Amino acid sequence: MAKKSDKEREIDYLEIEKSRINREKARLVVNMGLILYFGFLIVGIIGFTFDYVDSTMLNVLVICGIVILVVSTLPYLIIVHNEDRWINSKIQELKNEK
Repeated sequence: MAKKSDKEREIDYLEIEKSRINREKARLVVNMGLILYFGFLIVGIIGFTFDYVDSTMLNVLVICGIVILVVSTLPYLIIVHNEDRWINSKIQELKNEK
């Protein structure tokens, strides 16, 4: 098995760091989506309890919260899926070098 050069190791390290940055950005989006989701639910429940919001508006708030939750989760799932494929390809490369 041939040893990697310093340049190849540096490229791999930078790719890993870039992957971490992208994952952290996606995690921030998921966290904001969760905050918005629970915010919509709390506003809807409190508003419905004190008769500020009728049942139709409560349904709209809940559906909007669910849509926000799904939309904010998609980037994270896509990034994790791409990283998984990248790691599997690197593992396959290393296995084929033996």
